Amino acid sequence: MPSTRDIKRRIKLIKTTSQITRAMELVAATKMKRAEVEARSTQAYSSRGRKILRALMEHSDTELSPFFKTNEKGKILALVITPDRGLCGALTGNVLRQAVALLSKYEKDDVDIMTIGKVGQDTFKRQGYNIIATATHLDWKPKIFDIRPFSKIALDGYSSEKYRRVYLIFTHFISNSVQHPAIRWLFPFSPDDESEDMLHVKTLEKYPLGPKEDLHATEKFEYLFEPSPAKVLPFIIRNLVEMEMYQALLDSNAGEHSARMIAMHSATENAKELVGDLSLTFNQMRQEGITRELAEISASNA
Repeated sequence: MPSTRDIKRRIKLIKTTSQITRAMELVAATKMKRAEVEARSTQAYSSRGRKILRALMEHSDTELSPFFKTNEKGKILALVITPDRGLCGALTGNVLRQAVALLSKYEKDDVDIMTIGKVGQDTFKRQGYNIIATATHLDWKPKIFDIRPFSKIALDGYSSEKYRRVYLIFTHFISNSVQHPAIRWLFPFSPDDESEDMLHVKTLEKYPLGPKEDLHATEKFEYLFEPSPAKVLPFIIRNLVEMEMYQALLDSNAGEHSARMIAMHSATENAKELVGDLSLTFNQMRQEGITRELAEISASNA
């Protein structure tokens, strides 16, 4: 049975830990507010851009771009976005489980992986996957320039038929308390509804990836290309792919900071409860000790 000295020491350690978790909660809350604003501010652009591309696919010759075709040969390419560190609840584990479940359907030699975040990098390296590009520390003030090397690899690889399919695996940020792992099928482009491009997201209809818009209203427009579709479409596709990857990064960052804020808040509250329980045990043991000493004194005087 622990002594009062052991319990007192344990209470001190837990109080010190709770101060650390409280500080981490405040830091995460500060980062989360900025990350949420950034993620929300670009959702409309990202969502609208993909709808416009679908309309262009239906009204343009598919021979104008290699991205409108389906490659029959080539490897699988996946960009996996994870945090650089843990302490954010089940968020990291959920994303990695979805990624592993998807990529395990293919032979490892048939898969190339790009990672953003140290956790994902370490995980897939341990599992023996071929990591062709990686980046870390993009969880604070990321810029679209940070994503361009990844989009270039995806665009060049698919256009040269090195890859037959390209996936984007990330955390879909819904609200401060709700984040879900998401897998977007980047290439080949599909003219179907947006939900067809998403895998393993059961709540997609309840929590769409962007503002709801009428796709049929977009289709009523007649698009004029200057100087020509062959010269305009590559820029549109490049910007769209960059924006989708950038939006996934912003969503993942917002989800990470929100999940960490909630996890650290729970840890702080649990520490307070534990300190309360230990303080009660400490007081009971101290009272029992005083009662025992009084009884011994009374017995010696009798």
